[in-house]
Amino acid sequence: MRRTISWHLLLSFLLFSSVIIGLFGWFSMQLVNSHFSEYVSERRTEEITGYTDEIEAVFAQTGSWDEDAIAVIGRQALQDDIILKVYDSQEQLIWSPSVMEEQENRQMMSSHMSQMSEMMGGTESEYTVTTVELNEGSRTIGSLEIGTMGTYFYTEHDVAFVSDIRNNLMIVALLAFALSLFFAVWIARKLSLPVFAVSRFTGEIAKGNYTEPAPKETNIVEIDALIRSVDSLSRQLDSQQEIRNRLSSDIAHEIRTPLTTLKGNLEAMLDGIWEPSNERLKICYDEVNRISRLIGNIDKINEMESNHEKLEFSRFDLQALSKKVVTNFTAVAAKKNIILAVTGEPLMITADQDKISQVLTNLLVNAIKFTPKQGNIHIEIHQEGDQAVLRVSDDGIGIDPEDQKKIFERFYMTEPSRNSRSGGQGLGLAIVKSIIKKHNGTVRVASDVGKGATFTVAIPLDQHRT
Repeated sequence: MRRTISWHLLLSFLLFSSVIIGLFGWFSMQLVNSHFSEYVSERRTEEITGYTDEIEAVFAQTGSWDEDAIAVIGRQALQDDIILKVYDSQEQLIWSPSVMEEQENRQMMSSHMSQMSEMMGGTESEYTVTTVELNEGSRTIGSLEIGTMGTYFYTEHDVAFVSDIRNNLMIVALLAFALSLFFAVWIARKLSLPVFAVSRFTGEIAKGNYTEPAPKETNIVEIDALIRSVDSLSRQLDSQQEIRNRLSSDIAHEIRTPLTTLKGNLEAMLDGIWEPSNERLKICYDEVNRISRLIGNIDKINEMESNHEKLEFSRFDLQALSKKVVTNFTAVAAKKNIILAVTGEPLMITADQDKISQVLTNLLVNAIKFTPKQGNIHIEIHQEGDQAVLRVSDDGIGIDPEDQKKIFERFYMTEPSRNSRSGGQGLGLAIVKSIIKKHNGTVRVASDVGKGATFTVAIPLDQHRT
């Protein structure tokens, strides 16, 4: 049967408390019974020893048996539920209670034992007779027959004392259980309310309501950590939703523009307004290529992020690869009188050479695009610990601090108009991030507006082949 967390906590706490209280009460009662039984037994033994000593003292005073003195001792013993019979050394009876006295005393003992058994919960004892020698020094002067209801014969006061202890333990147990119930309810409520609040909060997130305020933090470390994690998740989902909305808009915009141009040109040629010349067909072809590149770049990112694309690891020199890629951009850089420089020592790494080449290419494309004429682009390669570091720096227009947080997102462009004129689609840095993430590395940017930008890529020297 399914229960709420409050019920689980409450029942668990009460069950634990009941077991502890029950065990404590049981052990306490067993301890009391054990020690009190020993006390009663020792007291009974002392009483019998006392009567024996008194009878021996009577003989020692006169050197003979004084029946009257012994009768006084015997009747006093009857009041303590002890039946005494005194015999001389010839085993002749000197004194014993009358038959009526003995019957009445045994009936009283039997009745008292029944009451004691009822009050003490099944305590039983039988009438027993023991015989001890009576001595004067080393000489035996007779024997004493002692009849009792056993050594664990409780008086009414003893029974009342033990009963009071049991009752008090029961009261303490009930009070402890009531107190446990109170604390169980309090703790269950204190722990469950924040969990319920987090549950409601996650329910709102599931509905797409990412603006719901997070529950208030408690003084419970684990619950506070859960609240912070769920709140962080909510903010990330809100951010992702914003990115998805903007992504849909950007994709529609990026595709709509070439499609509009393509459609207009085709309609003009179909209506006979334009001749289907090679130049106009080339314009249509370029627009189709633009759409193909856009879709291809999106596919590349999706493949990298979904782990569908396998990396082809090989051992190569990162510096040599950088110089090779820079050579491909020499002509483009020369048109703007941009100086390209590669520094650093040869550095062997294990990675996907084609993908790292694409990273360098995308970073250089951006650097050349935003570096003014007669600018400088510097590529530096070095090792830091067990990582290879590739740093691409330029002295271009720089990147605004707000843009630095978003430039690795798909379709994000710091200057949309300028990117549109230069054929940019806002996917180059997103591809860089996907490739470096696939290599278990990091990419970050540091920039001041008007002072250029520096992109730093760090990847492990050796990758685990998968």
